[in-house]
Amino acid sequence: MNALGIKHVSYTYPSGTQALENISLELEEGSSLAILGSNGAGKSTLLDLILGFKQQGGIQLFGKEIGAYGRKELGRTLALVPQTEHYHFSFTLLDYTLFGRSPYLQAMGNPTSDDADIAYQALEEVGLAAYADRSVTNLSGGEHQLLLLARAIAQQSRMLLLDEPTSALDPANRKKVLSILSSLHKRGKTLVFTTHDANLAYALASHVAMLKQGSLLCFGKKEQVVNTEMLTTLYETPLTVCQMGTETLIY
Repeated sequence: MNALGIKHVSYTYPSGTQALENISLELEEGSSLAILGSNGAGKSTLLDLILGFKQQGGIQLFGKEIGAYGRKELGRTLALVPQTEHYHFSFTLLDYTLFGRSPYLQAMGNPTSDDADIAYQALEEVGLAAYADRSVTNLSGGEHQLLLLARAIAQQSRMLLLDEPTSALDPANRKKVLSILSSLHKRGKTLVFTTHDANLAYALASHVAMLKQGSLLCFGKKEQVVNTEMLTTLYETPLTVCQMGTETLIY
């Protein structure tokens, strides 16, 4: 089954600026898609359309038009890991992760012990369970990103969307996030993430969509589209794809 179907989608901002033009692609369930491009290419706008943040036809999730989803059903289908999020209250890490269980709660209902167990397990998966009772206001930048990921994991959605998931991380936390996402992908989770980092795209994605000035430059399996010619065209600067043993490096 296709997890994501995008058919001839364009988007123009109210100001008249066209952000996306005639984007089409299909992604099978269990795949991992990197939306790759430079700043201003339209990556975040496309992610917003997939999330339903902006009204737009031509997008299907698991064979169903996104506009046909109810709020809770959409929450069980998609989970978002944003680049950052501001805290307005001093929640504990466990309480904050429990927000991921919202699509499963009855109106005005409280989380159950099962919900708390799922949230705690999500904190364990990202390595934050030992700090479950710590305030969210006492986190480092890397811990903050891991907490956002834990909340999304607790949501148990069919698809996980991530906006530049490693852009602000040091090498150690970048490696940790990559390991967690790789594990989720191997367990069948469909991943869609934006990035300007071609090395991250190749390391994590099964498929790559390259966006250039709002248009789809190419889309396909990473082995087919991530090459010296396409990356040099995408970024308008010489880039080389090099195989070193079992590792592919782009520089």
